[in-house]
Amino acid sequence: MSAASALIEQLKQANASYAADFDAEGVPGRAKQRLLLLTCMDSRIVPHAVFGLKEGDMKVIRNAGGQLNEEVINDIIIASHLLDCECVVLMPHTRCAMASHSLASMQEALAEHSGMDFSEFPARVIVDPHDKLRSDVALLSSHPLLHPGVSVHGAIYNVDDGCVVWL
Repeated sequence: MSAASALIEQLKQANASYAADFDAEGVPGRAKQRLLLLTCMDSRIVPHAVFGLKEGDMKVIRNAGGQLNEEVINDIIIASHLLDCECVVLMPHTRCAMASHSLASMQEALAEHSGMDFSEFPARVIVDPHDKLRSDVALLSSHPLLHPGVSVHGAIYNVDDGCVVWL
């Protein structure tokens, strides 16, 4: 059995245990706490656990670096109008790979690991994490299509101690 097949079997068994104790049936698809979190796809971040929340409490969007881009902005705008998201938190984290490489070094690392040409790959690396977060908060806060009254906040999650530091 391959490692991937063994992992899938493990996931199936874990899901069967989860489903046997599942108690979120009927939870609405809207954010009960009226919260949307944009964070990184880093596996050290467990979004609901960070804030003591459970299924149905918030919407979560994840990508490399927890960064705004056109697609994420569109998703947040939809959530602000149709999914009860009145509070948006943008939360990148410490020791993020997207903030520890230049574009050239990210492209080189990808090429080295894959043997493929990444010279034109537009990885969204972060030069200054605090400036990027402040800029993203300002950009989203001023977007003309964001539902009026939505508050946008910035925070950084520390992967070493679990603390969130707010801007």
